[in-house]
Amino acid sequence: MRVYGTHFVLSPSPSSVDKPMNPLHHCPACGREFKDILDYPRVRILGFERLPIPEAIDSMSGAAAEKRLSRSRAERFNPDAPPGFREDGINMTPLIARACETSEVQEYLGRLAALQGREVAPQELLPSLPAHGRFKRAYPVPDTGIYLLLSDSETSTDAARVAEVQVYCDGPNMGSAGGPTLQSLGAVARLRYEGLLAS
Repeated sequence: MRVYGTHFVLSPSPSSVDKPMNPLHHCPACGREFKDILDYPRVRILGFERLPIPEAIDSMSGAAAEKRLSRSRAERFNPDAPPGFREDGINMTPLIARACETSEVQEYLGRLAALQGREVAPQELLPSLPAHGRFKRAYPVPDTGIYLLLSDSETSTDAARVAEVQVYCDGPNMGSAGGPTLQSLGAVARLRYEGLLAS
């Protein structure tokens, strides 16, 4: 079982000064690098793939912490409980599946599949759901606790650009150190695309 969680960056990536500039992936007017599918003026969709529902555990949200605390308290007063710390959380796989079965997500993924071979503005690739108030690129799926987010895959390179429809749930609240967060649970669809400067 593959479990997704929040990604942490351990070392900085080379600065833009260290990298040769690829004119296809930089704005011709200001030189800004196109780092994500939404940065390009236009994109051509080369392929679309639905992915299996990710198997994911929420071990970081407030709800997961409450579940852990409740279990810990119950085990403290149970003489038959096995000793030691047990890492557990909330199985998010059923919620992800439920979100993917909603008409809004079905319509969205169907629309992306129909764009194969077409050239579009990146904004046409976003869900028709209202964006979250704080997390502007996240789109809550009603009554599921799941958010959709379209962004480039970690495996995306200049030669092969890949974006994913990723699913997220609430992450830990960092309080004064950053406030509410979202945690990644995996991807439910993948787009291969070519970034274009103009139509």
